[in-house]
Amino acid sequence: MVGVPLVCCVLVAAVVLLDAARYVAVPVVFAVSGGFEWAWDRYANRRSAQPNGTDGPGGH
Repeated sequence: MVGVPLVCCVLVAAVVLLDAARYVAVPVVFAVSGGFEWAWDRYANRRSAQPNGTDGPGGH
């Protein structure tokens, strides 16, 4: 049975990579979420600074 050690090695590598990916993914998700909040705040502040009548289609 030559394939058994190979399968075990692939499974161990997959588990290690998934475990490492979890530690990488959590900060990435937080960074993307924080960046989105920052960009949304800038966008909202810029829209609220515009004079009334220009904040929508038709100027209502």
